[in-house]
Amino acid sequence: MMRATRSGIFLSALIWAPILVLAAACSKPATTIQPGGTMNILGPIPAMVPNPLPDDWITEGNPGPGQLTVVERDGVPALKVVNGGRSFVAAKPAWASLLATPYLSWAWNMEPQNRGTHPVRLAIGFNGGNPDGRAGISGLGRSGARLPPHDRAIVIVWAESALQLGTITKPKPTGPAQAAARYTARGGRENAGSWVFETVDLSDIYRRAWPGDDAGNVRITFIGIAAAAGKTPSAAYISGLRLSR
Repeated sequence: MMRATRSGIFLSALIWAPILVLAAACSKPATTIQPGGTMNILGPIPAMVPNPLPDDWITEGNPGPGQLTVVERDGVPALKVVNGGRSFVAAKPAWASLLATPYLSWAWNMEPQNRGTHPVRLAIGFNGGNPDGRAGISGLGRSGARLPPHDRAIVIVWAESALQLGTITKPKPTGPAQAAARYTARGGRENAGSWVFETVDLSDIYRRAWPGDDAGNVRITFIGIAAAAGKTPSAAYISGLRLSR
C-alpha cells in the first residue's frame, strides 16, 4: 500500500479526471481500461450536478434526500455519502481483470463515528474465481438485485482504531448469501476530518481473503460505495476513485 498523502495538487489531478461511460448492468460490459492502464470510477466533476451520480451508475436500495450529494469539502469536490435507516449501494459496473488492473486509489474524508466501524465504505464485486459460488449472491444487496453478477465481494472500511490497518475479516454468512470480506484501509478518530489518499492492491486482498480461488480468472464487476443501516448518521466524503495497473 502506498503511504497516505494530503497533497492538494495530487488530489486535484485525480478529482478532475474524466468519467468513463460503461455498458448497462443488464449485459456484460466491455473492458473499460484506458490505453494507459487506468479506469476512472468517480470524479466527481461538475457535469454530475444536479444528479448525484452519473447515468451509468446503478443503485441498490433507496437513498433518501441528502444521502448522495455532490459538495465541496475543504475546497475538494466530493461525493458526500450519509448512512440512514436503510442500507444502500451505489456502484459503477466494470469488467476488468483483477490481475491486470489491481490497484484501487481514492481519497476520503470521514466524519468521526461514535463507536465501531464507519457505516460508509467502498464496495467491490468480483466474478470468476469462486469455484462453488453462485453469481449475484453476496451480502451487499438483496438476491436478484441490480448489482452486476458477482460471486465474491469486498468492502473497504474505516475502522474504529488505526491499529486495525491492513486486517481482513470474513463475517459468517446469513442465509444463502455469502458475506462480503472486510478490509480495513484506515481508522481512528484521530485521522477523521482530514483528506487522506489511499492506494490498495485488490489482488493481494483477494488472495488473502480467498487463497483457494484462481485469481487469474477473476474479473472486477463493479466498484462503488455502500452505506450500512443501524448506526447514527455520519457523513463520508469520497473523491478520485480510480482503478489502475
